[in-house]
This record gives sequence, C-alpha cells and structure tokens, in this order.
Amino acid sequence: MQSLRGLGYSPETAVADLIDNSIAAGATAIDVDIDWNDGDPILAILDDGKGFELDELVTAMCFGGAGPLAERSEDDLGRFGLGLKTASLSQCRRMTVAGRRNGQTVALAWDVDEVASRRRWDAIVPDKIPRSPLTDRLEERSKGALVLWERMDAIGGLSGLDKETFFLRVQNIRAHAAMVFHRFLGGDARRLVITVNNRPVRPWDPFLRTHPATITMHSERLRHAGAAIIVMPHVLPHRDRFANDADYEGAGGPGGWGERQGFYVYRGRRLVVAGGWLGLGGTRAWTREESSRLARISVDLPLGVDAEWRIDVRKSLARPPGALRTQLTAIGAVCREKAREVFAWRGNRGRKKTATADDDPVWIAQSHGSRLSYHISREHPAVSAVAGRLGGDANLLDGLLELIERSVPVERIWLDVSEAEGAGSATLDAAETAKLAGQIAALVAAMPDDEPASERLERLLRHLPGASPSLRRSVLQLMEAPNE
Repeated sequence: MQSLRGLGYSPETAVADLIDNSIAAGATAIDVDIDWNDGDPILAILDDGKGFELDELVTAMCFGGAGPLAERSEDDLGRFGLGLKTASLSQCRRMTVAGRRNGQTVALAWDVDEVASRRRWDAIVPDKIPRSPLTDRLEERSKGALVLWERMDAIGGLSGLDKETFFLRVQNIRAHAAMVFHRFLGGDARRLVITVNNRPVRPWDPFLRTHPATITMHSERLRHAGAAIIVMPHVLPHRDRFANDADYEGAGGPGGWGERQGFYVYRGRRLVVAGGWLGLGGTRAWTREESSRLARISVDLPLGVDAEWRIDVRKSLARPPGALRTQLTAIGAVCREKAREVFAWRGNRGRKKTATADDDPVWIAQSHGSRLSYHISREHPAVSAVAGRLGGDANLLDGLLELIERSVPVERIWLDVSEAEGAGSATLDAAETAKLAGQIAALVAAMPDDEPASERLERLLRHLPGASPSLRRSVLQLMEAPNE
C-alpha cells in the first residue's frame, strides 16, 4: 500500500480526482472543507450524489474496482477504478468514506499503518465517523457521500506547513478546481456548484470567450478510432486590451501566461491537460515561448479514447496518437502564428478585418536570412508630415531615425519582457497625458487635410500602446479648441 502512495498526486490533483467521483455519482453540489487544525490538517469532501449502500461502498473501496475497459456513463469521469483510494492515500495515512442512502449511513476506512501492522489488506469499519464541519451535514441528508483525510504526512503536500503557507495552498486547490471543472461550474456541462471552506468556486475560462478582443478561429473535427474529436483554436487578447493589471493577471490562470499556453485537452468536458504543446512541432518540439503565450487550443475528447491518448491514472497527462499528430501540429502552427502576430502588434492585427486594419504601422520588421531588423516606417503619416515641414532639412530626420533604428536594444527588451512575463503599457499621469495629447494634436494638424481630423487621429492612435480614453478625449479637446 505504501508504494501506491507515490503516484505523483499533488493536493490539487488529488482533490480534483475526488470531485470526479462526486460528479459520477450525480452530485450537483460539492463542499470541500480544509482545516489547518494546528498543523495536523484534516480535509473533508461532501457531495449530494446518490450515496452508497454497504455492498456498493465495499466495491468502491476495493483497489481497481471498475477498470479502464469498463463501460461508463457520460458523467462517469473515472478511469482505472483507483482514484478514490490512490488520490486520498497520496495525501494521508487514513481515509474514511461514509455513504448515506434512504436515511442509512455506512462507512469504511483504509489505514496505512493498520495494513502494515496486520500485514493484511483489510478495510476498517470505524466505530464512528471522524468529526468535521461536514459530518453533521451528511447525517441531515437522505443521500450523499463524505470522504475524510486524516494523519497527513510529508508524502502529501498539506502537512508540515505553517498556517499562512497552508492557506496559500488552499487557494491553489480552489484555483485548480476553478480551472479543471470550469465547464461544469459555468454551465457548459451539467451544472455544478463547488465550495471550498464555504466560499463558492468561480469558473476560470482559459479562452476568455466573453472578451471582445479574443479571436476564436475555425474549429476542426478530427476522426480517430471511430470517435470525433473537436479542436478549437483561440488567440487571447494582448495585454493592452485588458482594463487593468488584475484582469490581465487573472486571465493568465494558475501558473501564469507562459505556463498556460498551448493545448487544453478535455475528457468528458473535464480538463485533463491545461496547456503545453503535447510534444508537437515537427522535427523540433515546440516549447513555451513568449511569442506564443496568447495561443490556447481546446481539444474535446469523448470518454472512449483514453488508451489512444494515454491518459494517466491522475488524469493530468495525455499524449495524442500518432495518426493525429500531423493534423494537430498544423492547427497548432496556425494558432501560434496568429498569436505571435497579436503579441507583436499589440492586438491591432486580427482584431477586425477591415481594409485599413493594417495601415500605418510605426515599426516594420525586415528579415535578412536568419536575422531580423526593425525600421521606423518613413511612410507613417506622422513621419511624412514632419519630413514635409522640414523641407530641405528632411535628411536630418532620416538620419535621426536611422540612429534610433540601429541602437534599439532588442536583446535587452526581449530579456526584460520575458522576465516580466509580458510587456505592459505605462500608465500616464495627468501631466504626461496632457503633454502627449498636445504632441499628438500638433502632429494631426501637420498631416495633410485630405481626410477628416478624426480619421487622422485614429491613424496615429491605432498602433499606440495603451491609448487610453482620457488621452483620446484630451487630444479631441485640443483639436476642437479655437486657435488663439
């Protein structure tokens, strides 16, 4: 039994495995209580599912009850028939499961130390169910199930922590559940309510489908082993498209933007793989890169393809079958390229398909074999307007721009952006906004008046990072003010 405790579960994946069991039992509400208990943690999970009678509980407590070849319903997220036991015992030395149906309660427990001392794999009938805030609530119900973890040790991840660190880990468990079960919590699958320490878990949507700047690309329907697999690429908004830093950080998800890019593999609408590139990429496997951080691709699997996708006992790893790797690589390549474009152009490309969407870039990238160089467009309306005002001295401007281009610290910028997990736009204070507004208004006035001033302004602001509404209003006010 001790060897079964080392399968690599974290507290987050272990709790998710127990939630799977509750979903399979038809639960609509799942409560998780995690108590520091002065350094001797206790965890309890209560659901309102169908509960157990004694013979069903005995089967559930057997190791390897319903294996991977067993037929399962659409709501049964089980895989090997091991998760209840291996997930629990990865974190604690004693687990108790109590089930209630028709007003009757039954309970069994596995105790690692008892098994070792008796040298027999015998589950224990406890004299009484261990106390927790959720024990009484089970007794008040006609049906349901309760799982309790006691005597946690160093093999798990909740023992030996000070109180502050312990509750930070509880926050990670909450965030993991919000991510893994977001389709259930958001109503995309069967509606489910999860609480952790009496606080509802809110769904975290990896694809920001309600954000107006998210690009949802064409879905692909792949067939393999008689099953349909739906692949949907998304390119998330550039940092400049978020209202504030808190929204941007929240959209990054557990682990942050770099960690969460890539494929999201779902099994029965339950998230199995949350990012990563699945070893795809042709001769050289893709890695998590800054330029692809906005690419996220959902892959929906039915329950019957576990073996082909090599889904592990923890339901946290998957590998695509060889027959699908070429198609998935092609889909991933297109999504990564689109994400790179949005990342490089701060979301101005791909946001809307109009004839002028790509007009007037300030910077132009030019390829010279394996080397790239960056140049300020001499055709940009502001540059050409200033050059026109300089007349015969326009070569001075050209020389200055050439000096700027040849001294851009590209490597330093890339390093700084990578370390900061993305480049944000500086927030302007009132004085800076007023100064920049005056400069932009002067440039608008210097541009040819063959189009309305408002359109000239839009051409200047289109590629300006962080062009805030207040900056736009300030420029418009200056443009409308009468000349003194």
